[in-house]
Amino acid sequence: MRKRNNKGFLLTLVIVALALMGTVLFVLAGGSNVMLFQADTAWLQATERNLTVSGLAWARASIPPNGDIAVGKPVVLATEAFNAPNAGLTVDIVQAEAGHATVRITTSCSKGRRALTACRDYTIDLPR
Repeated sequence: MRKRNNKGFLLTLVIVALALMGTVLFVLAGGSNVMLFQADTAWLQATERNLTVSGLAWARASIPPNGDIAVGKPVVLATEAFNAPNAGLTVDIVQAEAGHATVRITTSCSKGRRALTACRDYTIDLPR
């Protein structure tokens, strides 16, 4: 009886399996990079919204109901509580009248090489 020699077949099978695994890892790495990019984008947007809401809350609490406040003097607020490195929040009261005020909120935050900055005007009602 003659013994069969399958070493060549097994070696070919191992090489094909390694090539297939490399292809699978390449596809998965691309998918994970897309997911990381989208997660960073969502984090930046959420941080920007939190900074904006914080600035609006500060403005509402700081402006007296009669609207007597210095206009045109930007205030830089602390952002350490947001746990966002390189975050910035500036509140500028553009116009203040009895009952409502116009506030300019400037925010900036970054994560890695990506940065998100925004500057918008908001009209808020003052407490009576």
